[in-house]
Amino acid sequence: MKGCNSMKPSDHHNLLSHLRPSRKLSHVALFGCLLITLLLVCLMKSSSSTMVTLSMQLSSYENVSLPMVRESGVVQQDADLTTKETSTVAEEEKTKESASSNQTVSLQLEFDQNEDGDDSNTIADSILSNSPPDSNEKEEEELTESNGEIPRKESRVMCDFTAPRSDTCQVDGDVRVVPKSSTILLASPLTRPSQNTTWKLRPYPRKWEHATMEPIKELTISLATATAADYQRRQPPPPRCTVTHAVPAAFFSTGGFVGNYFHDFTDVIIPLFMTVRRFHGEVRFLVSDFNYPFMVKYRPILERLSNYPPINLDAGDGEVHCFPQAHVGLFSHRALGIDATKSPDGVSMRDFRDFLRSCFSLKLRSISRGISRGKPRLLLILRRGSRSFVNEREVMRMVKSVGFKLITAGPEEARNISRFARLVNSVDVLMGIHGAGLTNMVFLPANATVVQIIPCCQLADGCRYIFAEPAPAMGLKYAEYEIKVEESTLWEKYPRDHVVFRDPISIQKKQGFNAFWNIFLNHQKVKLDVGRFRSILATVRRSIKP
Repeated sequence: MKGCNSMKPSDHHNLLSHLRPSRKLSHVALFGCLLITLLLVCLMKSSSSTMVTLSMQLSSYENVSLPMVRESGVVQQDADLTTKETSTVAEEEKTKESASSNQTVSLQLEFDQNEDGDDSNTIADSILSNSPPDSNEKEEEELTESNGEIPRKESRVMCDFTAPRSDTCQVDGDVRVVPKSSTILLASPLTRPSQNTTWKLRPYPRKWEHATMEPIKELTISLATATAADYQRRQPPPPRCTVTHAVPAAFFSTGGFVGNYFHDFTDVIIPLFMTVRRFHGEVRFLVSDFNYPFMVKYRPILERLSNYPPINLDAGDGEVHCFPQAHVGLFSHRALGIDATKSPDGVSMRDFRDFLRSCFSLKLRSISRGISRGKPRLLLILRRGSRSFVNEREVMRMVKSVGFKLITAGPEEARNISRFARLVNSVDVLMGIHGAGLTNMVFLPANATVVQIIPCCQLADGCRYIFAEPAPAMGLKYAEYEIKVEESTLWEKYPRDHVVFRDPISIQKKQGFNAFWNIFLNHQKVKLDVGRFRSILATVRRSIKP
């Protein structure tokens, strides 16, 4: 085989003659490409402003919007959702309040999905989201129906400020939250004008107690839709999502009386269960007035209600959290109770007690299904300080003499809620002087009995409301014993004709509840008349099946 250097001069001449026409052709092609590129750039510069203006007009006049697009590498997926195969469709809350209520606000904000991929609407959407358009990526919560069409979405705010215990708002659409700002933004486009663009509430269910509610952080729901007019006025667009959640958000407070066992359940645990149970764990908690001891103590319950770690609204994490739906505030009906006719999906206190059994692996559903263990078991709650027994040992002897196996528990034993719940679930009777310890009735098996000892003076109505009235809804029996004045240590502190004994209610009316509480609850102990009380307890003993 001959190399190139062995070619003859005639061969070189023939090769060059073939290359010359080809080189001329390549120069012409290159020049043509440069000319075409220059023309295209000029055309794009002259028409870009027209395209943006057209896209904003379409968004403004036709109320058309696409789902928010995510910028690759900017909007991050929540790490807790990486194992989820599909997003959860936010359920529409069933509103059962009267349609005639002028304080119930319903703002319907509808917008259509762009189904034919119009570029102008994509550009308008990129202005709203403050991110460049990307037709290849879509929001996680966007689902496609079986017929291949994108379902119509509704964006709305529905608030109820008429309930006696709590205010609540349901927000559907593009919900954006910046922790530590106390503001919840709805960044979905409007389809009709509305005079109301902000809603304010404190997400703690004791709205009638102004002194209690004042320290609770107020949350503001605000419309933050960027329209064409907003863009022209250079109004800042809504903050761009940095963490996008596929599940709804639930906002509530752990302030107020949280830390008191009774209020933990009445003001937070039961309302939270009633509000979010329908999501079956697919909900994220956003907590204001964040109480770390509460979150740790009730972790077994909170983790059953939400599959995700809670977000502390008091601590800024530098992120903008976005949700398809939010429920702000908690439904609340009464102390230690649920009105199944008003609760979402008709959940009841029996449902709540079943839920607690699953949280703490409680074995005993009902004492009627019988544990043949000899004597029935009575758990006596022993208080320290106020509303404690002066003659504690005498009371304990009397309980045993009636035929009960006595178990006692003080504050130390009740600190571990998981262990104590299992103990309460193993007894036939829970007994104690009026106080937070009787809240443990929620763990009792069905057909068990709660025995409440009511302090002096004229406190029966309030005590019955708190513990007697909730008992039937829990499937429990109830018995009570109201002490006489002679059984109270107040008898030793005040003259016999003092207003404390003559008209105790007037103290609350004239001096306020704090003064009333201080006298009758904080400075009263009980010297139980065991002879008189014995007949009450004997009746309870006879009602228990052997």
